[in-house]
Amino acid sequence: MLEYLATLVVNGTKTSSTFKMVHYNGCAKAVQEKFCIVRSGEQVKNHLKTWQKKFRKICDLRGLSAAGWDEDTFTITLDDEHYNNHIKDHKSDADFLNKPIQHFEEMHTIFGSTMATGKFAKDSGVPLGTQEDSTDDWDNEVQRMEVQSDRNANEDNNAATSSATKATNPKKRDKGKKRAMTDQDPLVAAIKWGSTKLAKAIKEAGKQ
Repeated sequence: MLEYLATLVVNGTKTSSTFKMVHYNGCAKAVQEKFCIVRSGEQVKNHLKTWQKKFRKICDLRGLSAAGWDEDTFTITLDDEHYNNHIKDHKSDADFLNKPIQHFEEMHTIFGSTMATGKFAKDSGVPLGTQEDSTDDWDNEVQRMEVQSDRNANEDNNAATSSATKATNPKKRDKGKKRAMTDQDPLVAAIKWGSTKLAKAIKEAGKQ
């Protein structure tokens, strides 16, 4: 799959920063013809995202201040001390350190132009043998902020709808308010009822 897509880049077939669905469909067809495995263009697209995450990880690890790079074998090298210290907290990174990285050339051809600089560059102030925050963490934070923003927007909309309903139905609001006041003030109702009874008794006594 990577070989097919890398060839598209080298031949200039891919003219934008991303592949088009016609490219993914063509890759799926090539995989089926070569390996007799049926895949859709959408599956190829999703699988490419997995490789993109791997290459992103490789770029991050190459940015370790204590790391070396073997151009002949495409290997990220760390001495024993730095390797052991790093693996203690990042066990999964062992797959990319001190061993040749498979398909590096294809990944670099496909993703290299978009990941070699910018947010993947390492800050010179990062301590020796340490790694900056992963871009996956940044993506997760952005997603969390978007979810929180949507939640706040929904709450604002609900509050606005409630206010609008009250404003357009003043009689209903007043009626409910009066009913609530009656329910909340039973003493007032009792005094009113007693006063009526007393006034009626006085009137009857006057007639006699």
